[in-house]
This record gives sequence, C-alpha cells and structure tokens, in this order.
Amino acid sequence: MSAPTEETSSGSGSAWLLPAGVLLLASVAVALAFNPAPHTGGDNAAYVTLGYSLLEYGSYTELFDPAAYPHTKYPPVFPALLALLMGVGVRGWAGLKLVAAVSSVAAVGLTWLWARRRLGDLPAAGIALALGLSSAVIYYSHWILSDPTFLAFTLLGLWALERADTAWAEEVPERDGTVAHEPREGGPPAMGWLALGVAATGLAYFTRSAGLPLMVAVLGWLALRRRWKELVGSAVALGVPALAWWLRSRSVPRAEGEYGVEFWLVDPYQPELGQVGLGGLIGRVVGNTGGYLTQHIPGGVIGSQAPALPVVGILLVGLAVVGWVLTCRRRIGPVELFFPLYAGLILLWPEVWSGDRFALPLFPVLFVYAGWALLRGGLRLGRWAPGTLGAAALLALLLPALGGWMDQVRTARTCAAAVEQGGAFACAGGRWTRFSEAAAWTGHNLPEGSAVLSRKPRMFYVLGGVPSRTFPFQQDFAAHRRVATESGARYVLLDEVDGLASHYVGGAIRQEPGAWCALQGFGAGQGIGTQLLGLLPDATDGPAAAPGEVRIGRCPDGYRQAGAGSVPAEGPRGPQSSSVIPLLAPMPELSP
Repeated sequence: MSAPTEETSSGSGSAWLLPAGVLLLASVAVALAFNPAPHTGGDNAAYVTLGYSLLEYGSYTELFDPAAYPHTKYPPVFPALLALLMGVGVRGWAGLKLVAAVSSVAAVGLTWLWARRRLGDLPAAGIALALGLSSAVIYYSHWILSDPTFLAFTLLGLWALERADTAWAEEVPERDGTVAHEPREGGPPAMGWLALGVAATGLAYFTRSAGLPLMVAVLGWLALRRRWKELVGSAVALGVPALAWWLRSRSVPRAEGEYGVEFWLVDPYQPELGQVGLGGLIGRVVGNTGGYLTQHIPGGVIGSQAPALPVVGILLVGLAVVGWVLTCRRRIGPVELFFPLYAGLILLWPEVWSGDRFALPLFPVLFVYAGWALLRGGLRLGRWAPGTLGAAALLALLLPALGGWMDQVRTARTCAAAVEQGGAFACAGGRWTRFSEAAAWTGHNLPEGSAVLSRKPRMFYVLGGVPSRTFPFQQDFAAHRRVATESGARYVLLDEVDGLASHYVGGAIRQEPGAWCALQGFGAGQGIGTQLLGLLPDATDGPAAAPGEVRIGRCPDGYRQAGAGSVPAEGPRGPQSSSVIPLLAPMPELSP
C-alpha cells in the first residue's frame, strides 16, 4: 500500500480549511498560555546577550564573561533572529518570545504538510493538532529558548527532503527487487526541494548542535539513492559552514563549555567526577531509555501530571517503531534515517540533560509512524477500523493534553498579574527578585570594569550589565580566590537561588572569614537575604564573634563608587520595568 500523495489527498480548495483551522487553534493555544515572565535559566540570558552582541558590536561574543571570549557553544541562528527583533525596536522579554511562539505555530503547519503526504488530510490534521497541544510545545513556546525554532527548521527540512525523494520515486528500487514507477509530481523540480531541504537542515544545525543527525541523514539518504552529484553538493553546502564553526571553536583558548567536551563527562555539572567509559555509555542508554519512555516523551505530549505516563509512552513509542519498520520495508527515505539517528543521540546524552525539550523533534515523527501502524493494522480489521482506532488514539492524547494546557493557562494568568505588580521576576519568588535587585545595584554602584562571581552569571549580566563568572562548586577558599583572580573579580554574590551559594560560598567564608567583607544586602528581614560580598587582597582579623559564629567586616570605600546608594528610578542601564530587559534598555528605539 502506498502513502497518499498530494494529488490523491488534497481534493478541492476547501481542504485547506482544515489545516487553517488547526493553525488557528494552535495559535490560540499558544497565545492563551503565553507567560510574560522571563525564564530563570541561564540559556535565555545567553541568547539575549549574544543577540545584543551581534546587533550592537557585530561580533558573536560572550559579553557576560569578564574575558569576553568569542562564543562557540550555541550556534548563531537563534541569537540572530533575536537580533533582528532588537533591530526593529523590541526591548522586552515578551517581545523577544515572539520567535519561539511563531516557531511553535509554524511547526504545527509544517507537521500537517509533511504528515498529509503519508496519511492524508484528516489524519494529518489530527497529528498536527496533537503536536500543537502537546505540553512541551506549549511550554517552550513562551520562553526565549531555541527549541521551537529548531523544531520548525527540522520539520521544514524533513518535508522538503521528502518532496525531493518522492519526485525521484520512479528510480527507487523496492526491497523485493522491483522498481517503483510512480508518476512525478507537479510543482518545483526535485532539485528545488532538495535545495530547500538542505538549507533548512543547515539552519537546524546552526540553531542547535543536535541538528547533526539530520545532516547525517541527508547525506546517507543521497548515498542510498546514488545521487552522487547531489551528495557532493550537499556535503559541501553543509560541511563548509560546519567546518568553519568547528575551527572557530578550536581557536578559542578554552573548551570546558563545549558539547563535545561535556558529552564525555559523567556529569557536566560535576566535572570532578571525571569522564565516562564504555560501561557508562551503556548505562546512559539504559537510563535514558527508561526516562524517555516513561516520563519525558509521554509527559511532553500529555503533561507530566497526567495519569498512566509509562503506559502512554510505551504504547506511543512501540507503535511508532512498528510503523517505522513497516515503512523501511517499503522504502528508506530521509525521515527513516533521521528517526534512529536522533533517538540514538539523545539516548547517549548525559542523563542530567535529558528532558522533553530534547525529544521535541521526535514528537511529529512518532505520531506519524504510530498513525501508519494503526492504519495498516486497522485495515486488517475492516473498512472503518483505521478511522476508529485513529480517533480513539487522538482523543487519548488530546484529552489529558487539554488538561495540561489549562494548567499552563492558569499559571500564565497568575504570573502576568504578579509581573505587573512586582516586576519581571515576581512570579519566580522573592529569592529571584532579590537576585535581580542585586544585579541592578551592581550595575549602578560598582566601579567601572568590575566583575562578580555568581550562581547565574549570564542572567546577572543581562540584569545589571556587570560581567560575571560562576563561583567554583567547592568549599575550598583557595579555589574561590583562584577563580576570582583569573577572572579579575573581587566580588561574590551570596544568593538564594538554589542553595549552592550558601553551601559553596558559605563554606569558603567559614574557612577564611577574614578574607571577606560585606558590601550590600538585599532582602532585609528575611534572614541574611542576598548578600554582595567583597574579596579582600589579604586575610585580616574580622569582628569579634561568639563561638560557632562567623562575622565579616564592612568593605572599604574603594569597593563601591563614590556616592553609591540605591538604584535610582531610571535604573543602572535604563528604566526598571517588568517589560524591558535592562541590558537592552539603553539601545536607541527604532526611528519612526
């Protein structure tokens, strides 16, 4: 049985009302769940800084680090899209989130375009709707993160490459030794679709390095088709930029933050544990397989709080594998290669990286393969069985997903009200409000050229404009002194973000209290709150303290600017409002 083609499935022009309705529903779902608060992770702050660097300085530089290294970890496509928005006057958290929101809706439309070629219009609409309402798709649509954009480019590449593959179908040998003689489709020639697919593949790779499996799938597919000229051309088009990016990373005098280095660590967040061996890689695959089957994939589709997650995950992935095998028995195209390659990559990932965000590109592929398995199996049961099974499977995904979506809508409304009243980080709690206050204070009150050790250096820079580096995850005072000396920092932020500062910085203070001084506190009446500390050139005798108590003295005057005090109404780098990113506030607005 052959898959539907656009000629057999498109019907009249009214058929486009179906995907238009799905896109409308996806847009409404994304809009109602839109959360204006910034993500508290460091990635979004890094993307904002890199976009700012591209626009303001024409360089791809880690402005957040005191050494201002050329950046080599995150590929530049997503920051470049942010820079485009900044270039037309977007200065706020919510405005920059448009890239992710639009990408999420685009991914739904591209899913329909690809799925209809395999299953027809109506099943494709159901699959696109299932993707659009998936918990992870809705969640990542309102953060300044590259995952939705990567998903959209990946789907654009898969769709275009399959168009090219179908246009070459006349020459594709079947597994039984026969040759398929399907009619060529109208529209642009195969080379045009191949060019679009290769371009989208390159954009996916330069959005996230996890696009590497798609690049390998493209080249492997062309080799299987014996399209040698196209293989060489695609290898050059993809390989030259990738080689240039690799050479750039080799030119930077450090590599501890590169994925290639972190991949081999037992835990990238605990480098002292050393590197992983063969047994460790096998253990990763086993652990990740269980995690993705029982948590990340089903939780990313129907919500992590939905019941029977392991059952949903095993059934969905199991059906998809059956559909993939059935498809491979007929022919092997770019998607058939991409599926195991990408799955293998995320199963080899360090387990601490695993999550629904890495599984996003697999969601539409899983849906289509599972749908194909249900279609083939249902035909054995009778004429109406495929539609009945498909509708039941769709409802089994959509009903719990709707519940998860409503939870996200409620969270978005709550956060919007909190942000309106208490500032950008009000929804994240008082500890993050105090962190943002500390960053803003340093931008106005520290001497020019200062640097700070903190738990969230990229966010610290975006909020205050002062370069920062992560303090060492050690209680040894000598380690803190060494990192501070290497980075030119003489300040350390003892924050409350996650307890690591109190553990590691607190331990270093207890070991050598005379080497520290207190500069400014934030959060009076809430314990010690968040404290900005100074590192003295030499250890001194601190204030008298009771047994078991640690006291440190005040910092000398040279640790702050003359007349330093509170942050004025205009803030350290521009107006302090919940809608404006402090780093971007001084940038000129777009002229009318």
